[in-house]
Amino acid sequence: MASIASVLLLALAAALQGLAQNFVPVTGVPVNQQATPMRRNINDLQAEGGPQWSLYNLALLEMQRDPDDYQLSYFQLMGIHGLPFIEWNGAGPGVGEAWGGYCPHNENLFLSWHRAYIVLFEQTLVQKARQIASAYPQEIRDQWLQAAETLRSPYWDWASDSNVPPATTWATVRVTGNQGLPIDIPNPLMPYRFPQDALNGKYGPFDAQMRAETYRCSAPSSYPQSANGLLGSRPLRQWTYDILTRAANYSEFSLGGGLVSVEQIHNQIHLDAACGNIFSEFALTAFDPLFVLHHTQVDRLWSFWQVLRPDQDIFSQPYAGLSRFATRQGTIITWDSPLEPFFDRRRAFLTTSAVRAIWNFGYSYAGIEWWQKNEQQMRQDVTTLINQLYGSNRPGFVQKRGEPATRYFAKMSVDVAQLERPCRVSLFVNGTRAGSLAVMGRPEKGIVNTGFGLDVVAPAEELASILEERAGGRKPTVEVEIRKLDGTIIPLKGVTSLQVEMEAVQVVHPSKLEELPQYGQSRQFGAAVVERHQS
Repeated sequence: MASIASVLLLALAAALQGLAQNFVPVTGVPVNQQATPMRRNINDLQAEGGPQWSLYNLALLEMQRDPDDYQLSYFQLMGIHGLPFIEWNGAGPGVGEAWGGYCPHNENLFLSWHRAYIVLFEQTLVQKARQIASAYPQEIRDQWLQAAETLRSPYWDWASDSNVPPATTWATVRVTGNQGLPIDIPNPLMPYRFPQDALNGKYGPFDAQMRAETYRCSAPSSYPQSANGLLGSRPLRQWTYDILTRAANYSEFSLGGGLVSVEQIHNQIHLDAACGNIFSEFALTAFDPLFVLHHTQVDRLWSFWQVLRPDQDIFSQPYAGLSRFATRQGTIITWDSPLEPFFDRRRAFLTTSAVRAIWNFGYSYAGIEWWQKNEQQMRQDVTTLINQLYGSNRPGFVQKRGEPATRYFAKMSVDVAQLERPCRVSLFVNGTRAGSLAVMGRPEKGIVNTGFGLDVVAPAEELASILEERAGGRKPTVEVEIRKLDGTIIPLKGVTSLQVEMEAVQVVHPSKLEELPQYGQSRQFGAAVVERHQS
């Protein structure tokens, strides 16, 4: 006689098999005209208003209202990232590893997998917007259909404005309905409410805490004030400038290896933007509407990097990957490894090589007008944008450009197995917080690292005195504080793997906006690490 457990497993399998799983290729939005529509800053889209802003909100709300077993519903799409750990798009069964989500983190597939993911979201959003636009009065329908065709997933540029988008803070949002009149609708950028049947186990284990929605900044914190305070305390502008201008290759840009990386900055946003909570948990984070805004920005930064460094636009060395839904721990990953569960039109899995060019997927960003510029023009325009948005106002950017200077950096690394996660490892130099390493729940083992400029501590001349002259040939002393998201201190004595190193680098800052800084000789020296004790 079958056990109760086996009967329940068979019932769950039958329920999941019953989900409508039509083949969905990830193609992006087809573009008929030569010019490709731009992904825009969410704040600009909101300020402009008009048909596109209305359609964006209406389409997103409709996706969230779709039945949770509909393959292209918000619940199903955002569930691809992590929970529920189920097959999507007929991509094949899971392999039963510890991490059952499809998303890769802390490995070189991070950027390419999330690019395909956002493209899938975007093409679904635009298809929904088309359906909505087709119901508007005939005399304005063409205008609304055109707005739908050119709608793209907006981004949150947390590097130029670290405050969370105001549009994510309102209970309702005013849009123009299909009668041509203003209406107020529930704001789809507010926390998302989980379907009750998902919480009840329809798709297998979900949230053990049975949280009803993607809460942000639980009491005594408040959203957006507490989130903005956390985000504003990080030098996001400087970090972003440094990853775009100092990384030597794709892996340094993506993962770090002694430098701040795009994924490390990404992790900081996940910890701060909702004061921890679900947005910091990889298994559920994608359900928060902040997620797509955040990851569209990450893709934008990668696109900038690809223009600046076409010779290093993707990774080139195979490596042993981490576990995912359909991938076993230790699988050798290359640029042609499958990005499950995303197929192309031929039912072949997309790969990093296949998604490297954004113009194949019907979107672009300001500065990357590939249809009317050559590579040199795009590189010049993207460089100008980077200097204007992230360079000219950042701390430590010298007034007399074109002259050689010294910049000081700190590098940190730690074995995550020695830490309760998620947590943040903060470094203090001369009593000032210099930067931090965001350690997420995954991976569960291995070394993570970061590196950041010390410009926020003091000008270079003072740093030379603090780190070298005062030390008198000895290692300079720096303080470290390790905190969990609830504020609990993790004692430093149990974290024996923590390494901190200082670096002095020669740099020539650009003499004009079309140039990038030139980094030269680097000199590294150790640091004595002590635990920070606040009085």
